[in-house]
Amino acid sequence: MDLAAVVGRVRGMLFEPDATLAAHGVPAPGWRIVVREHVLPVLILTSIIALPLLLLLVSAVEGGPGAGLLVLALAARVVVNLVGLFIMAAVVRFYAGMFGANSSFDAAFVLVALAMTPFYVAGMLAPGVQLILSVPAAMVFILLSIGYSFAILYRGIGLVLRVPQEQRGAHFGLTLVTLVVLSTLLFLLLGPYILPMPA
Repeated sequence: MDLAAVVGRVRGMLFEPDATLAAHGVPAPGWRIVVREHVLPVLILTSIIALPLLLLLVSAVEGGPGAGLLVLALAARVVVNLVGLFIMAAVVRFYAGMFGANSSFDAAFVLVALAMTPFYVAGMLAPGVQLILSVPAAMVFILLSIGYSFAILYRGIGLVLRVPQEQRGAHFGLTLVTLVVLSTLLFLLLGPYILPMPA
């Protein structure tokens, strides 16, 4: 793993997303390379950096989760985000094919993986925002990062997948609706097993 390259891609996706997508998404590398060279390092490093902030945050709460439980939650976060990327990429690829664009899974995966980078960085920094400011400020910070990631995704479907300009809105809208429906279904199916039930 080239840590300098990972940091450079993260910085690029935060401040120069179009240029970074063009440099790293066209032509699209294989999804396995993207997982190994970008996704896993970003998810693991952001989780490691978030751990001390989370420990500071929960130390103020009496009876809060211990360090072991936080490490387990962060490991689960890596797995859930990775699975989420595969689902998102499959949806993006499906609709790209409907619009006659590049329906390569590799292209869809690199686009989604790079576009979601600001969200992962925000997830790392949100506990610090909560410590310094408040819970609502941290939630606004996360929501803004989601909006930014989806704005990058919208711009990238033209650049990476070659969806024609006049069809980008339809592609993006269908993708968004499908992801919301899938997320809701997964939450309804898995939520009772993941979320603690009141006594």
